[in-house]
Amino acid sequence: MTVAASPVPWAPWRLWRSPYLWLATIHLIGDAVVVLTSGLLVLATVLVVLLAWPLGYVGIPLSVGANRFVYLVAGWERARARVTRGQEIPPLIPPPSAGSRIADARLAVTDQGMWRQFLYYLLLLPLAMVWLVLIPVTWSLPPVLIALPLYYDQFAAGQAQLGPFVIDSPKTAVFVAVAAAVFLLVVSPLLMRLASTLDAELARILLGRSETGALAERVTQLVTSRQRVVDSVEAERQRMERDLHDGAQQRLVSLAMTLGRAKNRLGDKEPAVRSLIEEAHSEAMQAIAEIRDLTRGLHPPVLSDRGLDAALSAVAARSPVPVRLSVDVQPRPSLTIESIAYFVVTEALTNVAKHAEAAHAEVRVTRVGDVLRVEVRDDGQGGADSAKGSGLRGLTDRVAGVDGRLTVDSPPGGGTTLIAEVPCG
Repeated sequence: MTVAASPVPWAPWRLWRSPYLWLATIHLIGDAVVVLTSGLLVLATVLVVLLAWPLGYVGIPLSVGANRFVYLVAGWERARARVTRGQEIPPLIPPPSAGSRIADARLAVTDQGMWRQFLYYLLLLPLAMVWLVLIPVTWSLPPVLIALPLYYDQFAAGQAQLGPFVIDSPKTAVFVAVAAAVFLLVVSPLLMRLASTLDAELARILLGRSETGALAERVTQLVTSRQRVVDSVEAERQRMERDLHDGAQQRLVSLAMTLGRAKNRLGDKEPAVRSLIEEAHSEAMQAIAEIRDLTRGLHPPVLSDRGLDAALSAVAARSPVPVRLSVDVQPRPSLTIESIAYFVVTEALTNVAKHAEAAHAEVRVTRVGDVLRVEVRDDGQGGADSAKGSGLRGLTDRVAGVDGRLTVDSPPGGGTTLIAEVPCG
């Protein structure tokens, strides 16, 4: 967040009571020092980059180093503005590494942030020269003129020359002194306020992030945070699947086997006990089947081990409606994206089996660039409405959670086509 560029008030009588007036003056004097030190270094550094870039491998490390140096020096300037003016300037973010030296050098040379900061020092050079003239005129000349009645007659011919004006009498000298006092009390602080505002605006515009840049960075942070949440949920879903598969399911299998052995050993004895054992055995087998269905719904192991093709082949084989399957997703997307595609297909085929009254269904999963496209068609009765069905709403929300899009085309009597497009770059 950017605080007011310069907190100095505008009213002259308040300016005189404000410490920021003197801090702003010190800052403007410091501009000349900055220009003669770090400013010239920045200008020379960028000039070296422009000359060295055509030299190939010589220019590559120089370009990256110069980019980082400009950001470092600009950080000092932002710190100076914070100390002397109370101005908080959100820092520009240097470009991240692109993975190779040549790509890093290209990013460094074309980085808008570096060139904005370079432009700041380029414009600060003439401004600092103006401040070096303005500050003595503002603070030093008025006191000299205020004391003019005391010494004007000490000049040659007993008079003083002030531009086109000749001060040759006490009355004229007092008039000049009064005018100088008014200038010092009213105009001088306003001049410093104006100069400080101009200097602060230059720093804010060229050394800090714009509102658009800040919003873009915030959006990036939110997208990254959301992706971490999605990945975390998917990892937790896989953990639950493993725990159920390796824990509760295995114990139920062991229980079912024990009950089966007990039933066989009991034979025809104790019919009432045998009936209870058979009932318990049946319940255990049903619980095993339900846990298997649940683990498939959470995250089937085959999806992690062998990918979408194998996982969806198993789904198609279990479907009561004949399914024609086509999967082409090379290179393989992340597990999170695979999981979303898997559940889109399973939910869609479940709806086909329950509601569509279809004779056939078709599933096509393809990757085109950085987009994974899932298409499920059937020749059923149509009329599906994503606004009414909780399953389709859940799919829409899940796809939207990774910046994807899900559309359903289901005219009555014309079958249903569900298409999900998910970024997978």
